[in-house]
Amino acid sequence: MLKFINTLNCKICKKKGNSIYRTKYTDISIISFLKNYYGKKGYKFFENKLSNLNFNLLRCNDCKFIWQEKSLNEKFSIVLYDKIIDKKKSLIKSKIKFKKRKYKNRKEINFIINQFKEKKINILDFGAGWGHWLYSGEKSKFNSYALEMSTHRKKYISNLGIKVINKDTARKYKKFFHFIRLDQVVEHLDDFKTVFKLIRRLAKKDCIFYLSVPDGKKIINNPSRIKIEKGAIQPLEHLNCFSRYSLIKLLK
Repeated sequence: MLKFINTLNCKICKKKGNSIYRTKYTDISIISFLKNYYGKKGYKFFENKLSNLNFNLLRCNDCKFIWQEKSLNEKFSIVLYDKIIDKKKSLIKSKIKFKKRKYKNRKEINFIINQFKEKKINILDFGAGWGHWLYSGEKSKFNSYALEMSTHRKKYISNLGIKVINKDTARKYKKFFHFIRLDQVVEHLDDFKTVFKLIRRLAKKDCIFYLSVPDGKKIINNPSRIKIEKGAIQPLEHLNCFSRYSLIKLLK
């Protein structure tokens, strides 16, 4: 059975959120989005399971933060990313992006390496996708590690020569990483506390931490802009919508 976790209080300050947008998952706007994004076959998996549920967005006025009241539990999040999302299309998209950004990515990695005195540093891509960002760098200059939940992606990353770890094995790497990257990851998280606690354990004293999320400032400042589309409040996947203010408050 498809299970949801209900979150009524702000994930940052724990104050009760205010509903700013509410519609049924059977609303034509959501059905149309799910069919277009996941395909008719993918939508079929969710169709009956979502029929009696509401898509509800809550806002914390203090934190300038929006989140989806209901989020998939871990078991079905894995099903979503491993079985529902078309892995072939996702891989092709990642490869195209890799070709376009390979040299830019390499410059980014070299810039990171140059911030440290060590001959070889340890870099972790947390939520690495298909691993192409790490693969862009020169292996002789750094040790590459990827943390990823998708079985298909983990196998692919490993074949690229990148060491794959998970949340359990990661605990062995205490104060190990010079640089930790979370690119387009935090918007998907149901549990901030567990993830950031792990990151603090993994990070060396002078670790550089890189984090990016979809920009939700316009939606947070003006909820009338909310549309059911790919973006900061995307149903099922983008559970958290940040402004710069809320992101900094979370990290503090």
